Amino acid sequence: MSAKNFALIHMGNDEAYGLVFVAGELMNQGHKIHWFDGDSGDVVDKIIKWNPDFICFSPLTTFFTQAVELSKKIKKISPKIRSVFGGHHVFAVPDSIKLEGVDIIVVGSVYDTVDKIIKSKDKEVINSILVPVEKMIPARREYYDAIPRMAGRHRKYIMSHFGCMYNCSYCSTSRVRKFYGPLTYQKYCLARRPIADLIKEAKTFLEYPTKEVSLEDDDILFGNDAEQWLEEFTLEWKKEIGLPAFANVSPLTVVKTSDKTLKTLSKLVNSVQMGVQVVREESLKLFNRLSHNEKVVKSAYDRLASCGILVKMEFIMGLPISDPIGDAIESIKMAQRLGPNIFVSAFPLMVFPGTDLYLWCMKNNIKFNKECTMEFHTGIGSIEFDALTAKRVRNLTKMATMFVKYNIDEWWIRSLIDADLSETASKELAKCKYLESIIFRLGKDAAKNFEEILTDMDLKY
Repeated sequence: MSAKNFALIHMGNDEAYGLVFVAGELMNQGHKIHWFDGDSGDVVDKIIKWNPDFICFSPLTTFFTQAVELSKKIKKISPKIRSVFGGHHVFAVPDSIKLEGVDIIVVGSVYDTVDKIIKSKDKEVINSILVPVEKMIPARREYYDAIPRMAGRHRKYIMSHFGCMYNCSYCSTSRVRKFYGPLTYQKYCLARRPIADLIKEAKTFLEYPTKEVSLEDDDILFGNDAEQWLEEFTLEWKKEIGLPAFANVSPLTVVKTSDKTLKTLSKLVNSVQMGVQVVREESLKLFNRLSHNEKVVKSAYDRLASCGILVKMEFIMGLPISDPIGDAIESIKMAQRLGPNIFVSAFPLMVFPGTDLYLWCMKNNIKFNKECTMEFHTGIGSIEFDALTAKRVRNLTKMATMFVKYNIDEWWIRSLIDADLSETASKELAKCKYLESIIFRLGKDAAKNFEEILTDMDLKY
């Protein structure tokens, strides 16, 4: 089959990590690729000039509508161009194939789909297969060279595996596991990529302005091989890469892992992110996280702190429950009870299509907020509340970091969240939260370049 031209469209402020692997597979099969920044004003003209056979999108729910509109503009000028959509959103909503501007949907990974894409003539939903992780090779350098604002980002991402062992109701994991089957999911999605492949990929970071690396596995401590893998990976990372890193962990794995493994982790990372999300039993049950209760969280925090590992805790606020404000404040108070030196980041609840939580909301006639754009920095979540509750939820997500860091009393918390924030105040609070996060991981010197870090980020506040 003759080589085709594939235009890959980046959208948003985060790396299009999935499309980077798509690029690698397309190049491996001998096709030509070119990246385009979907947020630039002249992107349509640039794409038309390059004359691709296919335009490829993998947008988050946040950018799905924008991606469809961009596709429609391109196809209006050049109808012969075929659009291909992949990623979690269309995985959850394959009926998106009916939309104008959407020609092909790839459900799952890119593997075993390229020839089918090329042969497709009509609207079509194409299912993929999973392949051994050693066959998954990203094309990182081509991406950075074409999208300078991503190359210049202070933080880069990398993943050693692409699955998760949990079934949180707000996440798509259970849907993906069901699609491929639990045994196949276990075999491929939870297998770790070869360390040599990870180090080779990470070496590209050294060619661009990189201050830290996010090890984006859902839980770096997961797996029977975690102890040996982490020891070998840490040794190679320190020797070959040396960039500051942070990782994701869960309370359960921290509690269960060995002292030796935690000590190894402390050599690899400056800090960890631990998704606590909620505290009250009602909320834990709604999120299918009953095992992540305060006792477990406390034990996990103590173990990490004893190894000198800084802990960032993430919380979700604005749940469709009887007392969403009290629930959110209880999360803040729990973080305050744990001890000093905790960094907290809070986000409004985003209910993504196809998740168990989405289905629960539909079944229980929970109304969704039409103002929600799935932009976390806005503080506007998916659930429709009365005006006062919505304001309080938004303010809690904006101020939670401050409330915990300075151990603010509940009376002050309840008073402050009733404040009417101007657009400027909302923006500045979000920037303070982001700045605190960077200082927490990298130290006060990181603040010197903060405005530079924000330069190429189109954040919505």
